[in-house]
Amino acid sequence: MGETLIGPDELELAVAGLSGLVGALMLPALGAWLRVLLQWIESDRSGLGKQPRLSGLQIVRALVTTFALLFFLVALGRAAAELREIRVEAPVFASIFTGVAVGVAFWAIYAAGISALEADYQRAKQASRIR
Repeated sequence: MGETLIGPDELELAVAGLSGLVGALMLPALGAWLRVLLQWIESDRSGLGKQPRLSGLQIVRALVTTFALLFFLVALGRAAAELREIRVEAPVFASIFTGVAVGVAFWAIYAAGISALEADYQRAKQASRIR
C-alpha cells in the first residue's frame, strides 16, 4: 500500500461510512437481480397471448446498483486494510457489521416510506375517481 494521508480516526469513520453505503446498496442490488430473474422466468413461459420481454431498464438498473455495490465494497476493503496496517488488531469487523446493519435499516425505512406514499397516492387517485 502507500503511506496514508489521513489518520486512524478518519479511517475508522471511513470504514463505518463505507459499510453503511454497502448495507444501503445490498438489498436494492439483490432486489434488482431478482426482478430481472422473475421477468426472465415469465418471458420463458409458454401460453396464449403476447409474451412479456425482458426489460432493458431493469437490466441496466441491476447492473448499475451492482457496480455501485462492488465499488463501495472495494473501497471498504482498502480502507479496512489501511486501518489494519496503521493499528494492529483494529476492531474492523464490529464497525463494518454495525455500518452494514445501519445501512440496511436506513434502506428499509426509506422503502417503507416510499411504499406508504405510493399507497396514499393510489388511494387519493381512487377517491378522486369515485367523486
